[in-house]
Amino acid sequence: MSREDIDAYDKFIFTLDWLLAVIRRYSCFLQFGLVYIDFETPQKLGETYGALHASHKLDEVAHCLRNSVRKTDLVARSGADFWILVPHVPAEEKLIDRIKEIVEAASKDGLQIVERDLSIFLFPQDSNELDNLPAERFLDHLKKHHTALAGHELKLPPRQ
Repeated sequence: MSREDIDAYDKFIFTLDWLLAVIRRYSCFLQFGLVYIDFETPQKLGETYGALHASHKLDEVAHCLRNSVRKTDLVARSGADFWILVPHVPAEEKLIDRIKEIVEAASKDGLQIVERDLSIFLFPQDSNELDNLPAERFLDHLKKHHTALAGHELKLPPRQ
């Protein structure tokens, strides 16, 4: 991962930890969204492009995503997974359409040939998923249970 990706990830985790702490304390006064983008598996990308080329492609996607979202949104990359933190959530349909457009644009130049899954989470949720989990463990939990916890799931099929 590039230095930009590492710095962005650290900033993302710090901000998410802060948001989670605020929501735990003041339950419904703060709303935010999280988008999880899964570009298949690192093995699949490595087989398709070669490890080094796949890593460069993922760096390009991260850079493109950061340039495509609002200045208040944060993009983090962890391996082949991407997270977008949306502090102020616009109308849900507008958010879904916008994220889909951004991922399509960011995937151009090659990564559109692999399947991309998008999971959109809106917080606070009615569950106790936030209870005392630090940001990184919280993201792992969302990733593992994204089908059950996401408000919306989109699958962008590969293009030939």
